[in-house]
Amino acid sequence: MRLLLCSAGVQNPTIRDALTDLLGKPIAESHALCIPTAGYGSTYGPAGPWRFISGRSAARMVDLGWKSVGVLELTALPSVDRQRWVQWVRDADALLVNGGDTVFLAHWMRKSGLADLLPALPEMVYVGSSAGSLALTPGVTQDADDWKSPTGDTRTLGMVDFSIFPHIDNPEFPHQSMAAAERWAAEIPGPAYAIDDDTAIKVADGRVEVVSEGNWKLFTAPSWDVGDLPVLELAAPGPERESGIAAILAGTKTTMTGLPELHERAGEPLPAAGDKLCLVDSDGRPAAVIELTRVDIVPISTVTDDYAHAEGRGYRDATHWRAAHETFFQSDFVAEFLGHTPRFDDDTPVVTQHFRVIGRPPLDNA
Repeated sequence: MRLLLCSAGVQNPTIRDALTDLLGKPIAESHALCIPTAGYGSTYGPAGPWRFISGRSAARMVDLGWKSVGVLELTALPSVDRQRWVQWVRDADALLVNGGDTVFLAHWMRKSGLADLLPALPEMVYVGSSAGSLALTPGVTQDADDWKSPTGDTRTLGMVDFSIFPHIDNPEFPHQSMAAAERWAAEIPGPAYAIDDDTAIKVADGRVEVVSEGNWKLFTAPSWDVGDLPVLELAAPGPERESGIAAILAGTKTTMTGLPELHERAGEPLPAAGDKLCLVDSDGRPAAVIELTRVDIVPISTVTDDYAHAEGRGYRDATHWRAAHETFFQSDFVAEFLGHTPRFDDDTPVVTQHFRVIGRPPLDNA
């Protein structure tokens, strides 16, 4: 899939030329489907999706002179025959994805099945505006959006490895300044782009290019020499560890939990706020450097829903979290390490840890 990730649609000739290049033919010969779904998750109301669909939005995408434009409403797709709507998508040259609420959009892209289809569309041009762009990034903070997932799930799709801070210096978004972008970038791993409404990010054949007639800045995460840092092996090697690492790098997992006796058995001190750890993948390769920001030892029965949601595993609540953790801590993997299978009751202590990603290892260590 080819991407044109905009802050506010196709605002100038430079971005328009980038779109034409991605299409490989004139816009007037191309068919598009517009996706207004993100607008329904925001507090702006139903007028936003209508303006987008009718081509009256300030974020220009629908009104570019397409040969045809249809509407693909993601919340309707689960009730439409899949073969039918998949063919609609395959027949289109471009998907025009509106702004609004990023988490709501990502939720419906997954639930509708569109997220699973996109990787199978190498010639498709995906044009995002604001949330339509952010939905493809590694993650956003839930506070940045209006819609709150009932499970606390803030996952985006992670189809690109960089983050985006849109609407720089737009007077309608007074908090979207370059200074705010610098503070935001300091808290996330990986590359991050701050872009104004005259800027877009073009992705084709694995190559990332900024196209702009405005203001933008690329932030990169600091590299760390991981040689002297303690190693963190998250869960058991394999899919469980890799999915956890992906959630950490996406910013959707910011807590993790241990047992005091696991640290005792390993002959290591209990973790403490300020500790820096090298997170390794299933092959023992460095994946990220994290810093613990808060550590508590609490009875397992006192863990809150908010903490469970922050584990980034899609837990519905603390009850769901507890059941999953008791299953893991009583698994053969843990029992073999401890020499026995731990037992649990409401007073069993667990080590709750909040953390943030502060960097990635140098590439030659990866």
